[in-house]
Amino acid sequence: MNDLLMAGHRGGKSQAVCVHEQKCTPKEQKCASTRQTPMKWGFQQGSCIVLHPSGMILSVGKSAHHKQGENMKRIPKPVHGSVEWRNLRHRDTNGNCIFGASEAGALMGASEFTTRAELFASKMSEPVITPPTAAMLKGIYFESGLGRFAASELGMNLHEPTEMFARGRWVATLDFASDDYATVVECKVTNARVIRDESDLMPAWVLQGHVQHYCTGAQIYFSVFDRQQQLSLIPMQIQPGVIDQLNEMAELLGSAVDEETIPGWLEDEMTADLIQQLIPVEEGKGIEADEHLVNWITDLETSKKMKKDAEEAEQYARDQIAKRMGDAEFVVADGRTILSWKRQKGRARFDLEAFKTAHPELAKQYMTEGAPIRVMRFGRGK
Repeated sequence: MNDLLMAGHRGGKSQAVCVHEQKCTPKEQKCASTRQTPMKWGFQQGSCIVLHPSGMILSVGKSAHHKQGENMKRIPKPVHGSVEWRNLRHRDTNGNCIFGASEAGALMGASEFTTRAELFASKMSEPVITPPTAAMLKGIYFESGLGRFAASELGMNLHEPTEMFARGRWVATLDFASDDYATVVECKVTNARVIRDESDLMPAWVLQGHVQHYCTGAQIYFSVFDRQQQLSLIPMQIQPGVIDQLNEMAELLGSAVDEETIPGWLEDEMTADLIQQLIPVEEGKGIEADEHLVNWITDLETSKKMKKDAEEAEQYARDQIAKRMGDAEFVVADGRTILSWKRQKGRARFDLEAFKTAHPELAKQYMTEGAPIRVMRFGRGK
């Protein structure tokens, strides 16, 4: 399976994707096999497939007769990244959950940055503006140049659309498009991969491209600046089976958000932080521990002790090294430097306490209280 592009390996663990003969709605919660054994999503010989971890093919995406762009809506595009723009990717005009094309990778468990459970949690709360990461800024700054490169390679005029394109539970924001919208170009910058042909495209990009095609009916190209600082313009082959799976998962997760319930098939992907964010605590409530829960609590206690012991061992080793080095900047063994200890400029920091003392009223205006948190503490039963 050399031609298989695997997705769903965030943190080395495949993420579950529900693709069954039965239609498993969040309310019915019938996806027991997916919950127990995470599946893998990918491509093989031009077809989307779902694999059991053993390698056995469980489902092959069948061609669907999608009339791309049909029932598509055009929406005036607010400032990219603004609250108004995020709201349009959060709920439709009927208040139902929708997903942005760039969220397709997270929805299918193929994102390197966001899990499906994190995506679900973000849809359950109001959208917020977060500062762009360094990678996002790089993409923003390179975007215009990648658009010009694509226009030159294609020999056509490309413009930045002032509209967003919505269909079903999806809405797509386009980087560049031809005047007739028959061609759409998505711009990408990556430090992780060398991109030379379609097989090199990241799975999350491919999923995003399929959503853009579903919403517009256009031919999708990727204009890429890769790890070797090379430019590539790559057309994406459309797989109708991939669109089927995207729509099925969008309906499953979107319906769960609409019903404000955590679907059973998503439980294994939930973290402690997400659980405390989504599930209000019932004061005074307790549960009886079974053998598995007792073992997990024991593992947690043991891990915390090992972490404390490791931190103490690290500090002790650091102290002994410092005593031997004194005023030396580095340590040499067998002719090579094995450790350096050089002076660095101190970090600038904001002195909040001094500011509160000097400007108490102004400080009050900018003080916010964080969300309540739950803290796990070990009990000592009698």
